[in-house]
Amino acid sequence: MNRLSASQTANLDMQGFSGLDAEEKRRSAVPLRFTPAVGTALVLVGLILQSPQLLAVMALVALSGALLPGGMVIDVVYNLLVRHVFGAPRLPSTPTPRRFSYLISTVLLGSSALAFSFGASAVGLILGGLVVVGGTVLSMTLWCLGSWIYWTLCSFLPLRGQVDRRASSSPDAGHRPGVDG
Repeated sequence: MNRLSASQTANLDMQGFSGLDAEEKRRSAVPLRFTPAVGTALVLVGLILQSPQLLAVMALVALSGALLPGGMVIDVVYNLLVRHVFGAPRLPSTPTPRRFSYLISTVLLGSSALAFSFGASAVGLILGGLVVVGGTVLSMTLWCLGSWIYWTLCSFLPLRGQVDRRASSSPDAGHRPGVDG
């Protein structure tokens, strides 16, 4: 990938990666697809097997991404092993909008695991399927539904001006569809 399109750049900015310069974004665009692609594949396996155990483990993996900006389990595996095999750059820390997305995935996957545990397979498939759809879109386009939801919710906060100022001075700053237009 020689150059990022304007939409890919905007998608990375929406996730909070606006603190990266154009070259860092270009180099990181493919590696930033690794975590959602691997996570999505594992969730899909959990759904096919209707395994509440695997889905619960994936909920914990997603929770690690929500709580630890540099320590999500899949990111750590990538940074310690995978990137060296391909000579790829280290993943940047996960910014707040993308971490919010992981929190949404945590809730959906935990709920999916519970649904399968209680025999509500259809509900489990729907909840886990939402994560698969979101992860697939993120892996393919770098557009993150959870980040979009984050910025949309921020636009409704009563302290919106303070959120906007704080966001513009942090690594999470960037174009916020639905907020900036």
